Amino acid sequence: MRQQRELAPCLIGTGTVTELRDMVRALETIETFEYAYVVDGQPMNTGRATLVKIMADPDSSTMLVNGCLFLNVASFRYLTFEELGPDETVFTLVGDGVTLEMRVTEEPQQREQRAVSRLMEESFDIALRARFDEDEEDDPSL
Repeated sequence: MRQQRELAPCLIGTGTVTELRDMVRALETIETFEYAYVVDGQPMNTGRATLVKIMADPDSSTMLVNGCLFLNVASFRYLTFEELGPDETVFTLVGDGVTLEMRVTEEPQQREQRAVSRLMEESFDIALRARFDEDEEDDPSL
């Protein structure tokens, strides 16, 4: 008898992801947002920013400078997202003692009109890329 393959998670409207690739895919839907940065339960900074680059690089920092976020998902342990209404989604990145909450502020029409991929292939660490490639080779459906 043939063994069934394990199914991947299916997250609709709300969820938590720990895989870097899933975190990147979720965050690619964001452009402008309001944020709250909290360290050890203490609010450190709030404001409005634009997501300009997403990466998964163990050697780079996440930086928010001059209203521009350069986001390294490797700076965080997991990502949660929740749709609060048809036009409002909140993303929360959680690290060791830190959270970065991002509340999307753009109109849905703006999201539909853009076809943006801010993840650069070289932004993934070579070891991570090799692991993803191996995963695809193991999956006969690809």
